[in-house]
Amino acid sequence: MDYIDTIPSVIKLLKTLLNVRVYGNRFPANPELPSLMVRSAGGTDYTRLQLIARSNSDSEAMSLVINALNRLETNAAFLSGIRVVWAERESIPVPDMDEDTGKPEAWGYIRLEHLEA
Repeated sequence: MDYIDTIPSVIKLLKTLLNVRVYGNRFPANPELPSLMVRSAGGTDYTRLQLIARSNSDSEAMSLVINALNRLETNAAFLSGIRVVWAERESIPVPDMDEDTGKPEAWGYIRLEHLEA
């Protein structure tokens, strides 16, 4: 079975579930806030994704990444184009500050086990 990039499917699902701007792999120079970014963070025989939320307030960034992780974990079966066997949050969300923009952000990891990994 061929490997399939999960990021387009995850972006599509999260846009529907969260009603915020969702970017893949990196934030643009001036992202609309609040927003979320999804990028691959490794894995062998599974996919680890890092979700990073950025906002004007630290509590909003943390709330967005928590909501995104929870919604993705419970709705992973609805990802189009991949057949998810299991989805599990791998870390507690961590508050942070983006060094380039000075904006609050929060990040966490989720593991997707799917047949196309």
